[in-house]
Amino acid sequence: MSINFYNPKNIGTTEIGATQINKVIPFKTVNGVFITAPVVKVYLCDKLIKEYTINNGLELTGTNQQGTEKTLSLTLSGTDYTLYKKKDLDAQCTFFVLGDIEIVFKIKIV
Repeated sequence: MSINFYNPKNIGTTEIGATQINKVIPFKTVNGVFITAPVVKVYLCDKLIKEYTINNGLELTGTNQQGTEKTLSLTLSGTDYTLYKKKDLDAQCTFFVLGDIEIVFKIKIV
């Protein structure tokens, strides 16, 4: 018997300059409802180096109800990553189910 695990959606790579400020990555949905405490965690290998939460890099706009358009925006600042220039970091997003990693992507620091 095989067990199937949920596979997070990989949305690819985004680049940010080490001196760039306020790069916004919007996550829009109509059908989903964001959890009360969504989180984006950024790792270098297995080391957690940054965590974004509501009012700390994540902002929800719109009414968080089924059937209405809403956006969860992640704001990145390259100055948070000056020590990681020329590195690829891994981002993991938990937006809909507490504890699940639903979206992953790479952040390339240039």
